[in-house]
Amino acid sequence: MNLKQMLIERTDEFFERHWSDNQNCPTWNFDWQWRGAVPNYLLPGLYALFKDEELVYIGLGRGGAERGLSARLERHVLKIEKCGNDKWYVPQPMWAELGVNRLATIGFPADYGYLAPALEDYLIERLNPPANRVGKRGK
Repeated sequence: MNLKQMLIERTDEFFERHWSDNQNCPTWNFDWQWRGAVPNYLLPGLYALFKDEELVYIGLGRGGAERGLSARLERHVLKIEKCGNDKWYVPQPMWAELGVNRLATIGFPADYGYLAPALEDYLIERLNPPANRVGKRGK
């Protein structure tokens, strides 16, 4: 099973335990092409960084006054490249060195944003992305 599918399945497991209406729970968006607004950019939620099909990192964007996922991504993950009037995003050097070439997001309605840190912990524990282990003892 590929890691994208495992990410989706572990997320579904989490929502089965912690979401009252499984029909309307948040879902991962894997469609962003490094241009325009990142999906779920104003919401609290998570982002997943991939190198091809390999899950590299799972991170959290809290939302609220800081503009949700976009604030975190702009500070720690993305950088803008310009060519004339055109602009697009690329991974910041640390992520580029790791080969990150894909980003997925999942956004929570504001009233359920408190579940985002729990989902982050749940997924990191079960999927063990390599960049989430950096600086952690015992992993």
